[in-house]
Amino acid sequence: MKTTHLSQLDGLRGFAALVVVISHCAAFGFLPSSLGRGLGQMGVALFFCLSGFLMAYLYREKALNPASLKDYAINRATRVLPLYYLVATFVGVCFLAFDVSLLKVFSWQDVIGNMFLLKGSSVLWTIPVEVHFYVVFVALWFASNSGKFLKSIALLAAAQISALVLLYLIDIRYGPVLFSWLHLFLFGSLIGAYYEPLKRRLEKSRQAPLIAGLGWLALLLMVIAPPEVRRDLGFTVLVNYLDPITVGYPMLLLFCTVFLLGPFALFKTPLLRWYGKISYSLYLLHPFVIDGATALAERGVFPPVIGFPLVLGVATLLAAVSFYWFEHPVQIALRTYFTRKEARAGLA
Repeated sequence: MKTTHLSQLDGLRGFAALVVVISHCAAFGFLPSSLGRGLGQMGVALFFCLSGFLMAYLYREKALNPASLKDYAINRATRVLPLYYLVATFVGVCFLAFDVSLLKVFSWQDVIGNMFLLKGSSVLWTIPVEVHFYVVFVALWFASNSGKFLKSIALLAAAQISALVLLYLIDIRYGPVLFSWLHLFLFGSLIGAYYEPLKRRLEKSRQAPLIAGLGWLALLLMVIAPPEVRRDLGFTVLVNYLDPITVGYPMLLLFCTVFLLGPFALFKTPLLRWYGKISYSLYLLHPFVIDGATALAERGVFPPVIGFPLVLGVATLLAAVSFYWFEHPVQIALRTYFTRKEARAGLA
């Protein structure tokens, strides 16, 4: 019987959120600069791979009909939108009412972009990308029901990557939009769609010990994976969404984690799984903590050397409060409301 919950993915999600926090702390001088300038987007790339995996793993084999589509929409919307709109509304009000810029909101266009899920500012940029993929996935879901899932993945990936390379060659850069990052979602979807048969094949393979060694190799490569480390070593690093290591390494981490290769079984540890539980709140709220810590450090309240543990501690506490008192209760309440509303409509 198919397992509906893979606990190692909780740990990977927690790891991805911590990578983003580490990168942003490095950008503000609380950690070595080699951990900034692109490492955070590698953490985001992990989130995108995970989303693609989970959508395909959970929904691809289900029949696409009005009932399943409504269930999909409710689950996705209640998962990402309540906290997103709380944060987006807060920064929008701060700018429009008090002329205070938070999360890089510098104009009313930024506010509109955030509120209408067009193009988010600062850490908010990932949520419109995520939501746009949810829409695209419905097409992949339909293709799967028609027996054309693999062909659709291949066509989308070929078209997107070809267009990206062409735009890069003529020096037109696309930023944080789905068009730039779709290949990560598609890779995750591909692994999610064929996880069960791949897992069985790996378990029965005579090369299983050799394949497990891929996990240890991935762990060793972690040292040189950050973009700034590679720049310091003299390697050419492309724009994040096109750089083969910046996007390829998160793909490798997803593969090693879902199949528990070598040391990646550690992603099932309770602490990382708990961070996975609060990862969304941690991701959206930690920039406010970093801004506060930066202001205090500039005033000499504390030395920069304790900036990272201070940010991590306060951000973790804030994320836990957000998850247990807002994010999770609101998610349950909204799903209950829509389920009851649907049931009442069926009785009418």
